[in-house]
Amino acid sequence: MLDQARRTPLTPVFYHAGDDFARRVLAACYAAGVRVFEFTNRGPEAYRIFAGLQKLVEADYPDLLLGAGTIFTPEEAERFIAAGADFIVQPVLSPEVAAVCRRHDLAWLPGAMTLTEVYQAAQQGAALVKLYPAGYLGPAYLQTLRGPLPQVPIMATGGLEPRPEVVAAWRQAGATCVGLDSRLLPTQDPTALTALMRTLLAAMSNPTAA
Repeated sequence: MLDQARRTPLTPVFYHAGDDFARRVLAACYAAGVRVFEFTNRGPEAYRIFAGLQKLVEADYPDLLLGAGTIFTPEEAERFIAAGADFIVQPVLSPEVAAVCRRHDLAWLPGAMTLTEVYQAAQQGAALVKLYPAGYLGPAYLQTLRGPLPQVPIMATGGLEPRPEVVAAWRQAGATCVGLDSRLLPTQDPTALTALMRTLLAAMSNPTAA
């Protein structure tokens, strides 16, 4: 999962209660080169839609990693792992969920903000640490954090605007990848969404040119 995130360092963080719309968004992102996709557990239909998306991924997009986000409890983690989650993302740091992921040999991405939290997440086996809410902290915060913790893989997530200069700034600051909140996406048209994702991925591949 970490290798995939490094190769394609843009992860949509998405939820929608409509099956067809969720499928169209996933397909549009995949067409742009996205290979890590997070579907969040933020509504009563989340599990059902996630399970359907996982079947679609297995059939049509076998090189895409589909993870479950906004997971708080071990029970939630177990349920989404049983539905085929490739990784588990948390907005918080939970040793109990970490233990579930270790038992299933699955990537665990906990949320953290402070230096202590990032360090604890790394010590407990996080594949990536989700720096949250990154958009309110700023790239300079990550640069400072990188001083004592230069080797911890970081995914900057939360409030990041979908603009090339924004994602490039986080890449330059030391982010392994960024998570892009779907609520901030300016378009629902699949063709336009694919074009936007391609532009953002290109900016992260060559951040000095963005």
